[in-house]
Amino acid sequence: MKKHKKSICIVALFLSSCGGGEWDTSLHVQRILNSTKVIYEYDAWGGRDSHQFGIVIMDSSEDFEVNKVRNLPISYFTEVPNSSRIHAINLQKADDNNTSLNPIEKQEVRISDIHLEIDNYKEYSGYSDAGCGLNEYQFQTFKETKDSLYLFGLQKIFGINLEGKENVGFQKGNIKLITDSNGKLMRLEIKELFKGKANKHKYKKGTAEVIERKENSPVVCLRIYYFKPLKNIYSSEFTDYGIFKPIINNTMPNQAHE
Repeated sequence: MKKHKKSICIVALFLSSCGGGEWDTSLHVQRILNSTKVIYEYDAWGGRDSHQFGIVIMDSSEDFEVNKVRNLPISYFTEVPNSSRIHAINLQKADDNNTSLNPIEKQEVRISDIHLEIDNYKEYSGYSDAGCGLNEYQFQTFKETKDSLYLFGLQKIFGINLEGKENVGFQKGNIKLITDSNGKLMRLEIKELFKGKANKHKYKKGTAEVIERKENSPVVCLRIYYFKPLKNIYSSEFTDYGIFKPIINNTMPNQAHE
């Protein structure tokens, strides 16, 4: 992979004046095996509280410039992105909180040699038994394979989704590393899609009183997990494939573990 220019040779936060105006940007990159294309996830703040964020696929030889990139409607990768096909889901907030387990629309986009398929769903954002929202745990060790990341020695901070579990595994593609400026891991941020039926609840405003309940109702939403390491772990211990890593320096991609 060609080296990025100095405009993005940064830690995780950088100032970019490309295209007019400065952006304070958090930038993470995920490599695609056997491809010159990379996937960026970015979150940028500019003047007068302007805010841009999203997912971008572009060639590794190109500079990332907030004012020039084209966002893709992607909320979740259903499989590890590869050099020929990427399948993803885009979640759109349901205005009336009525959701379906079937996509409302399908999109197809071609980016060079990559065929991108996106299924659009309405996302349920109310209360339910689906466990969507934030869960936080600590972990002792990890093991990475070509397609998955496994965490061992879990200790609960808060959340109920992994109740009673000591170990857990997640499909790669929706895993992000949050590190300090030296690459030391502060936490893993992992998305998990829930698409199924659950009990929905509506509470009386400002109270814990349930005023409406819908049982066994369709729900599509994201579970968010924070995993904090109990020992020192560095971003270099993870591969570059299926995992979003902060841009710290221009290193060559690591090969996936078997």
